[in-house]
Amino acid sequence: MIADMLHFVMGASAVWAKLIDRFDWVQIIDDAAWRDDCKLSVGTRVKALLINIGTDRKALYKVQEFYEKRDTEVLLGEGVSASDLNDDALGRALDILYDLDMDKLYPRLALHTAQQLRVLDQYDDLLPFHSDTTSISLTGDYACQDVVREDVKGDDFRIARGYSKDHRPELKQIIFGLSTLGGLPICANVDKGNQDDHTWNFENIPRLLQQIDKSIREKSIYIADSAVVTKDNLALLASEKAHFISRFPSTYTLCDTLKQSAWAEDTWVNVGRMGTAKDSASYKIRAFSREFYGKPYRFIVVRSTSLDTRKEHKLQDVLEREEKSLRKAADKASRMVYSCLEDANTAAESFVKAHSSKHKPILHSLHMDVVTENVQVKRERRGRPKKDDPVPGVRTQYRLAVEIIPPSNEALQTWREREATFVLITDVRDDQRIPDEQILRLYKEQHEVEARFRFLKSPYHVGPIFLQNPHRVKAFAYVMLMSLLLYSAFEYLIRQQMANETEPLILPGKRKSFRPTGASVLEMLDEVTTFQIRTGETSQRMTARLHDDQVERVLNLLNLDLSIYTEVQKSA
Repeated sequence: MIADMLHFVMGASAVWAKLIDRFDWVQIIDDAAWRDDCKLSVGTRVKALLINIGTDRKALYKVQEFYEKRDTEVLLGEGVSASDLNDDALGRALDILYDLDMDKLYPRLALHTAQQLRVLDQYDDLLPFHSDTTSISLTGDYACQDVVREDVKGDDFRIARGYSKDHRPELKQIIFGLSTLGGLPICANVDKGNQDDHTWNFENIPRLLQQIDKSIREKSIYIADSAVVTKDNLALLASEKAHFISRFPSTYTLCDTLKQSAWAEDTWVNVGRMGTAKDSASYKIRAFSREFYGKPYRFIVVRSTSLDTRKEHKLQDVLEREEKSLRKAADKASRMVYSCLEDANTAAESFVKAHSSKHKPILHSLHMDVVTENVQVKRERRGRPKKDDPVPGVRTQYRLAVEIIPPSNEALQTWREREATFVLITDVRDDQRIPDEQILRLYKEQHEVEARFRFLKSPYHVGPIFLQNPHRVKAFAYVMLMSLLLYSAFEYLIRQQMANETEPLILPGKRKSFRPTGASVLEMLDEVTTFQIRTGETSQRMTARLHDDQVERVLNLLNLDLSIYTEVQKSA
């Protein structure tokens, strides 16, 4: 009897399938969703989307094509075929998700996942929730959003032009907002494209607080960028009795006042480096107590040795403009003539004071010399002098010689540190509970939420071909957030397990790490391949020989093994 052999490049798909099952996402979604006439439940169709996004990231209309090249029964259940995942079935699932109100469903999935991972057990006194937004640009007209759905009330979601963090102001966009704990997006939402960050924070603060219980709420601290610092937002935080840490906006006069006070006296507290890299920045801090909008706050002025690329370009521009201005002033000063040495010395002092005062420091140094000149006095009458006319005498006059000296390395570094100085604000005034240094460390961990955005910024194809309706765009955006949650849980599991290991993971490129990113681990799984051999009515599944022996180690870290690639899932 002739055997038929099918070949599948599974990649990480089976890992995603098992994690979704472990976190009971299909059941949670199906408990909330109403059934349509589709063969597969809404939860199963969402699972299919999540596997696709995490493994291959194709547009919706290519999901069916994705599953035609995968062992679908292993991933989704016995009897499930790629044809069950056509774009119509997936589109109807998105319609149902939209009707479910994902603003409420997502927190249930996130909190349940956090409980499964025991994330809260990793924290003792403080629970730092890092919050921020990002935008994702879309193409297309989306004319259908002008048609208002009468059955949906209070949803002002629109795909619109707004402040683009992609630097694509010509495109329409949507806004993603996140609040993470330990890298896990506990609170997340999708907003209209022209939502500003001040308003988003005002809406996100109660949204986050409402989904966590009282015991967690009392230990939580809201960490966000400067957009949270407005009169209304600070009043809201105070009324909710929610602690916060934020960067103080430089638009307030108080910000410059605090910086000047910190630099006026050399009483900085050196806290050193906060990163592990050799070139990581070093920090010094000074703390102040001041009133702001009538309430007392603690301010931490932070002096950093690092400067971003934009400020380095600014430095070159400052140097060029400063030298040009000083050269022009020096040329003008050198043309002035003084009849006595005292006047020349006074002019030299005035020149230095005018161009290099305490309130207007310059990077270049100035060296002043007073040059003495003996000048022949001109005759009073024009023409040839008479034989008996006395010879004109010699007059002594004085000029300024200005030397413009390039800035020293010390002066350049001081400028960099002044430019890199920023101010933090917090309502926690008890420096025994949270020391000044820890305030800075907590804020610097804001990269935790920014790293999640890099996942969302990966190439997606949310085009008008298959998502013409804004409500489907919003529903699919929440699926993207669910995919981010799943990826974050995957990375969290790997890192938690690696904390107990004595040997690092050997990543692609022979890199070694005890704290790998999820992306680097997924790269190891890309080439996992299986075969299905059909002989008559029977079939046998097996995995191909692995070229990377680290793959099985990764699966073991997740409490899985290679059987996840060959065992058929129970049908949903």
